[in-house]
Amino acid sequence: MNKRRVLIVVSSYAPAMIADMHRARQLAWELPKQGWSVEILVPELAYQNVSSLDADSLGFFCDKTLVHTVKAYALSFFKKIGIGNIGWRSLLPMFITGQCLLRKQRYDLVYISTTQFPLFILGVLWSKYNKVPYILDIHDPIYKDEKTPVWATPSLKHGISRKIMKYIESWSVRAASGLVSVSPVYVDIFKQRYSNMQPLWLNNVRCPSIPFAVHQADFEVAKQANNITVPKKQSEIIYVGAGGPIMQRSFGLLCEVLAYIRDHTPEELQNIDISLLGTYYGWKPGDPCHLAEVARDLGVSQWVHEDPSRVTYRNSLARLMCADGALVLGVEDDGYMPSKLFSYAFSGKPLLAVFRRNSPAYGMFQKYPGLGHALWFDVVDEMPLTAAVKIVTNFLKEVKQQQIFDRHALLQPYISSEMARQHVILFETCCAI
Repeated sequence: MNKRRVLIVVSSYAPAMIADMHRARQLAWELPKQGWSVEILVPELAYQNVSSLDADSLGFFCDKTLVHTVKAYALSFFKKIGIGNIGWRSLLPMFITGQCLLRKQRYDLVYISTTQFPLFILGVLWSKYNKVPYILDIHDPIYKDEKTPVWATPSLKHGISRKIMKYIESWSVRAASGLVSVSPVYVDIFKQRYSNMQPLWLNNVRCPSIPFAVHQADFEVAKQANNITVPKKQSEIIYVGAGGPIMQRSFGLLCEVLAYIRDHTPEELQNIDISLLGTYYGWKPGDPCHLAEVARDLGVSQWVHEDPSRVTYRNSLARLMCADGALVLGVEDDGYMPSKLFSYAFSGKPLLAVFRRNSPAYGMFQKYPGLGHALWFDVVDEMPLTAAVKIVTNFLKEVKQQQIFDRHALLQPYISSEMARQHVILFETCCAI
């Protein structure tokens, strides 16, 4: 029996290691085991930011996957007019290349997995011209009702982009055969906005919430040729990922707790070092270290060290495995679901998270206490300080004792093979039109 075929559209792929392509990378490994042949369509490396190209990414990508790269077109023109978004720059070449592929070969489905939302338009166009169903993978909100994030400065460019995103969402989401979202909050938003139009995905089977998974083999790859050496004079707590203004609220809460511990039980902080790595995309020496400034303002900078420069994916896992504890920070978006959550939990390290209270990420810690410890904040409120201090103190004790937690059984619903199985159910449903 011939395998069904899916064309997965992404904005970045090997050797680029961007958070929004990990879903596609994992599906390329797992879907063929479950009866689906995978091909990837991606803009070529000329579109990518050089800092995102990991020379040590070999082994994280399935070498049996057929990858179609789209040639760069008019990049100097886009640079002149100030458009750096990969989605807009590659939209026309992606459409043309994809159209050729769809006419030459039979694909049962197109799956678009990216946060470069202009590429969602491709699904609408290809569906119209080739009668192929498409599914959108929603990692982040496409269009937000609020005008400007609380940390951003309003600008004409932001206002125009917001209006365009509203049309892209409406056009692409309504015509999709299915949706996948890392957060149930985003699914609920779409249902509220478009249920009266009766889209095909309104049936719950066609719009599941499937969080980012952990690919167990990544840890084995990271161990190979690992030359990371970290002096172990202190107990290190590691965080690798986005920082900057979007994480100031969550990290600020943690620093408030550390300040209280400093004043009342300072021995709990002895030999503790919190390393914040890769926190600002495109950071250059001389640029601000936003999270380090939060720690300084609250008087806990001696326990916090931030290096915003990029860390490769391999090295981020290697640093995690060398560390004594792990930290995950959240943003003020109540739908936020971090891509690293289950990978950090899978490492077995003591885990501390700081999330918005009504987010699905915080809900995971309520549902599965074995994941680790979690603090919460809300729009105008945050976890009572005494409760937060108790949680962080217990976490610090686990870190100092170098405890390891076997969470394999707990994480079985969130490993990449199970994530792929849930996708297969969705794919088969959307193809049975």
